Amino acid sequence: MKPSTLAPSAALIDTLKERVLAGGEITEAEAMQLMGLADATDLAYLQDAAHEITVHFNAREPGLCSLINAKSNLCGEDCGFCSQSVRFDTRVDAYELMPAEEVVRIAKKFENKGAKNFCVVTSGGALSNEEFEKVIEIYRLLKKETTMNLDGSLGFLTPERIRRLKEAGVRRYNDNLQSSREFYPKIVSTHSYDTRLETLRMLQEGNMEICSGGILGMGETPADRVKLALELKPYKPHCLPMNILNPRPGTPLEGVEKPAPQEMLQTIAVFRFIHPNANIKLAGGREVHLSPEEQERALQGGANGLIIGGYLTTHANPVHQDMEMLKRAGYEPGHKTEASSTPAAS
Repeated sequence: MKPSTLAPSAALIDTLKERVLAGGEITEAEAMQLMGLADATDLAYLQDAAHEITVHFNAREPGLCSLINAKSNLCGEDCGFCSQSVRFDTRVDAYELMPAEEVVRIAKKFENKGAKNFCVVTSGGALSNEEFEKVIEIYRLLKKETTMNLDGSLGFLTPERIRRLKEAGVRRYNDNLQSSREFYPKIVSTHSYDTRLETLRMLQEGNMEICSGGILGMGETPADRVKLALELKPYKPHCLPMNILNPRPGTPLEGVEKPAPQEMLQTIAVFRFIHPNANIKLAGGREVHLSPEEQERALQGGANGLIIGGYLTTHANPVHQDMEMLKRAGYEPGHKTEASSTPAAS
């Protein structure tokens, strides 16, 4: 219920909410005003407004996905948050690309449980030509032997590879920007921010659905978070995963101070004002940084989806607990869960 006499902060939230509901956008300065709210009542009002935007554009069916880690570790990049880089001593499992028959066997297992979507993920900056041909065969077999939607996260692409993935049946591709342009050099040196943006441009030009988001809590500022949201804006991501850094032993970011949960919830709400149509998913690190109650509040304050069943190298909540949480948050999970196999991680 709105206060009978709106405080200036509440009036600001209402003004921006109504503009977004009418199809308009908020500016960077206005987003920073929302990020600057500190009073608990204002933050609750902001989350309620974000949820109103969520339901208006996305109804109450959540977006759910999981990941099959089809190739683990063996990555030559130096992303400071990632335990799959060969540059860091993280002791995670390392294995080459899984055989197509094994991926299909796993896919059928999850299809029989009601899964509708299946995502193949591989570590590394880009697949070799030999690996890419094997992945194409994986998708062809999946297309032939299952009825699921097929997604991928296979590193950097070319227009030709995008075309071939689409021909093989891939509908959506993940390429996270991770942070703002200004902060990015502090966490990665082996490739540029423009390389990631170029991948998004190619996906957009190739008419591939886009999944792209970032990682919060790496030491970035609130301004960096807003800039990340605005960098993503031109690419209109269908899916926008929001990870919270789960510092992995052996990585350069293992000692980063944990962000305050309320700060993360506020960021999610502001992202909703900037991306009203996206499926904003709580992703890696949510179980570490947010209590079940805080995760539920995030689903009532801007988020409308989850990555379930595990991440690339870390585990997640049991799926039945996530389903119960979604129902408590007012969502109707149905049976559109996206399948996973080996645990995946941020």
